[in-house]
Amino acid sequence: MAMDPNPKSFPILSYVMARIPSLSPRPPPTEFDIEQPASPSSGHGRFDPSSSSSRIVHEMPHLSDPKVLASMTTAISDVAQTRSVLKTLGERPDHEAVDTAKARLVDIEVNLSAKLQEIVLSSRPADVELLEWRAHLAEKENECRQAADKEKQVYKAIVQLDEMHEAYERMLKEAEERLVKIYESAERGLPEEEQLDPVSEEVNEEVAKILQDANEKEMDRISLTGRRLRFLPEEFGHIRGLVVLDISSNQLQIIPDSISGLENLEELNASSNLLESLPDSIGLLQKLKLLNVSANKLHALPDTICHCRSLVELDVSFNSLTYLPTNIGLELVNLEKLAVQLNNLRELDLSNNQIHALPDTFGHLENLKKLNVEQNPLTVPPMEVVSKGPDAVRTFMSKRWLEILQEEDRKRTLEMDEQTQTGWLTRSTSWLKTYVSGVSETVSGIVGSPKSPRDPYLDQQL
Repeated sequence: MAMDPNPKSFPILSYVMARIPSLSPRPPPTEFDIEQPASPSSGHGRFDPSSSSSRIVHEMPHLSDPKVLASMTTAISDVAQTRSVLKTLGERPDHEAVDTAKARLVDIEVNLSAKLQEIVLSSRPADVELLEWRAHLAEKENECRQAADKEKQVYKAIVQLDEMHEAYERMLKEAEERLVKIYESAERGLPEEEQLDPVSEEVNEEVAKILQDANEKEMDRISLTGRRLRFLPEEFGHIRGLVVLDISSNQLQIIPDSISGLENLEELNASSNLLESLPDSIGLLQKLKLLNVSANKLHALPDTICHCRSLVELDVSFNSLTYLPTNIGLELVNLEKLAVQLNNLRELDLSNNQIHALPDTFGHLENLKKLNVEQNPLTVPPMEVVSKGPDAVRTFMSKRWLEILQEEDRKRTLEMDEQTQTGWLTRSTSWLKTYVSGVSETVSGIVGSPKSPRDPYLDQQL
């Protein structure tokens, strides 16, 4: 199938993946007569030197070493997993289908924006109460968004599948490079632990230098943002004086347990990565005040995060969270800001905090079924609304959000009117000043100027 690496482009990878039982193609069953021996041309039990596998083993004899092959298999585990997922999802869509899907997504978004603007600017009928009208607008907004999301699902799936296949192709190239390095190490006769560690190959020289400088100069801030890192070296946990660590916008899938050694860490930004979980050891970061793990693939947070009692800001937005740890509200006594938007969040416990108002975008948590905000000085929404349950809170916050949008639109309109009026007044004042200035100069020239000489013509007439 097309997802299998091409032996001509990825010879080692193709050879290794063909030897993984779950990935190797299964030949059709062969029928034979037990009373008749197999013919020489059938090839059963014979070594075929013309096959691609035989050729590559002949050219690269270390591939027959079980230890080398086992190490290579470990090094391409991510490729094997991705291939299995793509095999389930299907072949890559053609360019025409992808272009059409992208165009349709743009059209849907444009139409949605126009409809929302129309809703916001619609006039309230005289016989409809204000609160009833706002509830009506909020309902229409939700209907528009849900319809747009439903329409976008098919086209998003096409684009995402294409992106996954594109990423898979890059992954094949990187995997082949890793396998080449492993084989070259085996040829040089390096010890097994040195030649079979794909993680060390991923840590580039620049990161290694940063590690060395951090230890020697006792650095308290390190930024590794946007370096396409797939692994974070365990050595980072040994930089005791580190206060701020930024590892955002990489390709990290895990954070090592050694991060617990950063006993003075106050800020950790791990946003925009591929994290599916956080280590339990993160609960040992007693001085951590800001944690940003937004835009990852987190399905849950470890219960130990409740031990980070110095946390002031926690951003877990743009993930796949369905619930938060039970005691997150009770134990994070210093928490002031919690961002959870764009998760299919169903349960939220914010009890025993100092929260005065829920986020303005709270109304977008459409799947929320359980909410606990007890023991908070909450004023927005009022407690009488909270007592009616999550649906009432969501409706209230949606109305509030709509009011905010309307107020912003009103302010923009006033600003535009003021700018128009100010421009007219400025032009009028400028014209008046010019006119008055011209008149003043004329009067000054007539009244204040010294007596001009008499015209000889006038004298002649007199």
